[in-house]
Amino acid sequence: MLNNNNTSSLDETNKENDHPIIQRRDIRSVILILDDVVEYNRVKELGDLVMYRSKLISYYGFDIKTGKWNTSQSPVTQTDAQMEGIKSDIERYNRAVADYKNYAEYLAKKYRIDINDQIQKGRSVMFRPPLSTPAYMWNE
Repeated sequence: MLNNNNTSSLDETNKENDHPIIQRRDIRSVILILDDVVEYNRVKELGDLVMYRSKLISYYGFDIKTGKWNTSQSPVTQTDAQMEGIKSDIERYNRAVADYKNYAEYLAKKYRIDINDQIQKGRSVMFRPPLSTPAYMWNE
């Protein structure tokens, strides 16, 4: 067992996966290294789509960080078609967020990570490709 100022320890092994588990009290992020590059590509694609859609609806007055609308920034539409376009953009954003969340939860269950618990503890959860993946694929 490794102990460094009583802040981290290395358990013998994880019985199911036969690899060491590092536990720390001062963790700020959880990095989940996926076994399959296809899983990584899918989660990255969904995350990129959420970011793209979030930029679009932020122009409509939605603050991504707080989840609140600033109606003074909302555009004044001239036609019903413009209003339908805005509604459609918001629906696509909500769908993209739901798809990302569902896939992230699927991966978390597969790799036995409680994402909601980690977020409540103030930790971010990051996904990474398999270690055998070329470094250029790690760019986010």
